[in-house]
Amino acid sequence: MINGGIGYDFKGKPYFALAGVGLQDGYDWDERIKELRDRYRVPSGELKFESLVSKPKFSAAVINALLDQQAPLFVEVVDKRYFICTCIASFQLLPPCLGYPESMRLEFLKNAVADFLNAHASGRVLDSFVASCLMPGGATLRASFSSLRDLATKTTYEGAAAQVAKGFGLMVEVVEAEYRELSVAQHHPWLNFLPPPELNRHSKQGWMLLNLTSFTSIYARMNRYYRRRLAGIRLVHDQQFEVGSILRQDKAAAERMRSKMDLPYTSRFDDRVEQVDALDPGQSHEVVGVQIADVVAGATMRFFRDSNTSTSMSSELREAMMRLISAEDERTGYGLKQVVPTGKVRTSVPVA
Repeated sequence: MINGGIGYDFKGKPYFALAGVGLQDGYDWDERIKELRDRYRVPSGELKFESLVSKPKFSAAVINALLDQQAPLFVEVVDKRYFICTCIASFQLLPPCLGYPESMRLEFLKNAVADFLNAHASGRVLDSFVASCLMPGGATLRASFSSLRDLATKTTYEGAAAQVAKGFGLMVEVVEAEYRELSVAQHHPWLNFLPPPELNRHSKQGWMLLNLTSFTSIYARMNRYYRRRLAGIRLVHDQQFEVGSILRQDKAAAERMRSKMDLPYTSRFDDRVEQVDALDPGQSHEVVGVQIADVVAGATMRFFRDSNTSTSMSSELREAMMRLISAEDERTGYGLKQVVPTGKVRTSVPVA
């Protein structure tokens, strides 16, 4: 997330998507994909959405086949800029060290703060936050607080934005006061206001890893969907050498959380994770499930990107994506979860 491109445009790729598809025993997905290949004249070889841009009907057929079969589907789509704003809201403005109990109210407040940041924060605000992560210390944290204070005291807000800005300013005052108090008692007080870094296999720190965050969410959503009965389920993740060890560590950490009594509030998933059989790296060209997941993730990313630009998308793929959106079930964790600004949330209301 630190490579935001010019003005945090993320080099034309503002969205990230990760998909998990459940291929249950007793259904031949290899044969089903072969049938779809023949029908839509998709040549043999590894399925990658990027190479299927000219075959939108095939990608739509894959999504519809999964929905028709009621295959377990867990998809995450994340607006990258908004994700940085959620990290600022969760770790710098409403950090755990303040002791606010996890609840629906706190979740709503974090979302409102993230929406305000996404709408009004300049590149300087985001740069300051990123710098406080990359170079942890008192100076960089205070600089980040300063940029947030300046954002709150701008005089150009009107209406509801002016009211939010007022509350935003109070949050900055509270966290600055908390930081000063912690500075007296702790050697590294700034760590209380930063997202925890992850270490890869070379012990190199990684900050705000979207694939890790999305993987953790999908894992917990699976736990809810299967009602904590994950024994016998094997997770196969596309082989990623740099983050493979992080994924395994995070899977273990999620499983350890089941013993905690005070867990974060979550509306879509269950953090008390029971252990699945294995997390295996898979060569995507050898595993049809990983290829199907890539098609779903790619289509999702493309749909959200094109929905906010003048770029057109085939009607078949758009309809398949709207069907996927309408299939979401927060009660079970099934479907597509959108980590996007409130104004960009896509909904599909079935019409009888």
